[in-house]
Amino acid sequence: MHAPLPATIPLERVGARAARPLRIVLVSQYFPPEIGATQSRMQSFAEYLAARGHRVTVICEFPNHPHGTIPPRYRRRLLEVDRSNPYTVIRTWVMASPEKTQATRLAFYLSFMALATAVAPLAGRADVVLATTPPLFTGFAGLAIARMNAAPFVLDVRDLWPAAATSLGQISPGWPTTAAEILERQLYRSAAAVVAVTRPFCNHIDALRVRPPRTSLVPNATLDVFFEPAEPRRPEGVPDDVFLVTFAGTLGIAQALPATLEAAERLAPSVHFAFVGDGPVKAQLVEDSRRRGLRNVSFHPQVPLEEVTGILAASDALLVSLSAHPTFESFVPSKLIDFMAAGKPVVLAAKGESGRLLETSGAGIVVAPEDPDALAEAIRRLQSDGAAAARMRERGPAFARTRMRAAQAARLEHVLLDTVERRRR
Repeated sequence: MHAPLPATIPLERVGARAARPLRIVLVSQYFPPEIGATQSRMQSFAEYLAARGHRVTVICEFPNHPHGTIPPRYRRRLLEVDRSNPYTVIRTWVMASPEKTQATRLAFYLSFMALATAVAPLAGRADVVLATTPPLFTGFAGLAIARMNAAPFVLDVRDLWPAAATSLGQISPGWPTTAAEILERQLYRSAAAVVAVTRPFCNHIDALRVRPPRTSLVPNATLDVFFEPAEPRRPEGVPDDVFLVTFAGTLGIAQALPATLEAAERLAPSVHFAFVGDGPVKAQLVEDSRRRGLRNVSFHPQVPLEEVTGILAASDALLVSLSAHPTFESFVPSKLIDFMAAGKPVVLAAKGESGRLLETSGAGIVVAPEDPDALAEAIRRLQSDGAAAARMRERGPAFARTRMRAAQAARLEHVLLDTVERRRR
């Protein structure tokens, strides 16, 4: 049996139980004990909805992200039903692989879609089915489960797919992209309601749905734990007398991190860059750093939430980075709000929606993406202007308190209740 997952939302933020409790099936390929933004968002939604009195069943994969390896305890079985939390979790086998190619990704996504649909009867009857994408195939699993239950289907969109995957070269141009775009449009139009994490996402989806209701905004938000005082703990091997810039999260193509190594080269030896996390480009970054002889760059394993807060507290600045591809101008990384809540100056290498958000908050500096000179200059400004850095440390938490996870979960609950009510009329 699993130990209960640590709570992400304090019960005092939940309020009274719902007057009309629902039977909710939540389909998410990624879920704790995996670590990541999707996992945290879905766990908080499940927690909140269960605390409000709804019967929640999560259908997810056996843990394997980001390495693509299923732990031994899950092998030689097709599923596991976990009732150690206030909600039920049904975990299924998935065709995971450490090798990330178009073929292995497709097998990974399709195997979860098939197994999630097959095990859905174990969840019992559903009043509403919620699925989160990407990948789109998880959405189609949710749609199939909703039709099996004659229940409305609600879609949560965290990233625009296939646009993001195409821009990163994960989907070939031509017919694969065209086919994916047809699937995207069909999924949006099949949903009774859609929620998305940014306003540009909402606009994109509405243009493809061409049917009411309009997409609801349920943005990424932060957790109480990021506001709580944490014992500062520098990553192993990082000197105490250097200015520490920390990147914590997935080391992937979308984060465009090679430019950060170039900035580190310009800022040595007084600035140290710590990368905390794992991902598909980590080995490449480690090799590039070694080739450049960067002694002011270090790489550290992914750590659970309760440990990362100490690393953030020991940092002088926190880095958020996105690709310069125009697709990513509509994205807002979930870690941006978390880093504001931690009360440290944020350096954001990105354009568009996330840049506007940080500028509004006054909690950091926005620079052009994939521009090592601009990134280095921003960090020098923070080093030399203590008063400006202090103002950013104050403004970050104040802004982040307007983006709490419990409030966004309440928005989602309203969409679910409204969708079910519309179906019953």
